[in-house]
Amino acid sequence: MANRKPTGPESPAAAEPQPRTPEEFTEVGRLRMKHNISRAVFAGVCAAQGWKPGKSVTEAEFLGAVEKFTSAPMGGARAVKKEATK
Repeated sequence: MANRKPTGPESPAAAEPQPRTPEEFTEVGRLRMKHNISRAVFAGVCAAQGWKPGKSVTEAEFLGAVEKFTSAPMGGARAVKKEATK
């Protein structure tokens, strides 16, 4: 019984996500030009995501990172002040 290979939708081979094709990935600089993102916003997105020049990502990932960056508060996240304990 232990040597039996599972088949069907529960099998590990069926559960693994398919590897992405290289055509899905695009260099971030090209995506910046394609979507007309300013250099300042692009630099901020790259810094926030830890991306270096030449990084290849999907278009959806890039646009999600730009949206997250541009919708974030300018002062950063505020920590909730706790009442002082005596």
